[in-house]
Amino acid sequence: MNERDARIVAVIKALREGEVVSYGDIADVAGYPGRSRLAGRLLAMTDDDLPWWRVVNSTGRLVPGCEAEQAGLLRAEGASVAGGRVRAAPTGRFSRPERS
Repeated sequence: MNERDARIVAVIKALREGEVVSYGDIADVAGYPGRSRLAGRLLAMTDDDLPWWRVVNSTGRLVPGCEAEQAGLLRAEGASVAGGRVRAAPTGRFSRPERS
């Protein structure tokens, strides 16, 4: 595995339960801003045991062909999913501030 892929894998492995982020978020944190497709390609091609279900596109859209499985895994971690998209998650891009 090259350094770029290793950095992306490290970011994905560090995602916590209930944290939902976009492919672009992964690329940014790994040091490759604007390269969201790198993260998507790696997730699609890797054999590593990665929490793939915690990564969606920037609008919250679930992985095509895996929507039911991904939605179930995300809901089990406290995320709200409707219409094939993440609507809210405990942490990450789709978290909602608590109301007082």
